[in-house]
Amino acid sequence: MKKVKLFVALLSVGLLFINYEIKAQAINGDTIFVDSKTVVAVRFPSLPTNFYTNPPDAQYNLVSLPTGFTIIAKKKNTPAAELFVIENKRTHRFIIVNKKQAGGSSRITDYDFSTVKKLKERIMQMEDRDKKYLDAIAAADKLFNEDKYEEAKIFYTAALDMYKRPWPKDQISKINKQLKKQKRKKN
Repeated sequence: MKKVKLFVALLSVGLLFINYEIKAQAINGDTIFVDSKTVVAVRFPSLPTNFYTNPPDAQYNLVSLPTGFTIIAKKKNTPAAELFVIENKRTHRFIIVNKKQAGGSSRITDYDFSTVKKLKERIMQMEDRDKKYLDAIAAADKLFNEDKYEEAKIFYTAALDMYKRPWPKDQISKINKQLKKQKRKKN
């Protein structure tokens, strides 16, 4: 019986610290993909006290839920925006990106940050994606510097599919110009 009481006591203390860990985590820069046809839910451990976009007139509808909110784009080509969520004295910052403009990058319709496990899973997904992106850029840069443009383009395209960032896009543009020059010289 003493072991059971000790276990329950330790479990209770552990749960208090787990809850603290969830609420102490501020999210900064995670991407949320939305479109104009599907409602996307974002959930937290506690009710957000406020959420707003930057720019303030961003074309997204935000509706409160008991432990979060939903987002839907007002039209097909809604530009990206920052989303700030104030939850339990923390400010979370997200980037809202229209799936259509991002090439349909995500099928997620429920971004659930409500438990430690779910938050850690999301962080691991983002870290894995970041590593793959950086690996693709490193490989592409190496190939580009070796004038292996076709191969470099494959890696830059893969990186661009993961994150819509200027570097791979600019490099692909340079590669296309180089490939046209090479084709003209052959002709």
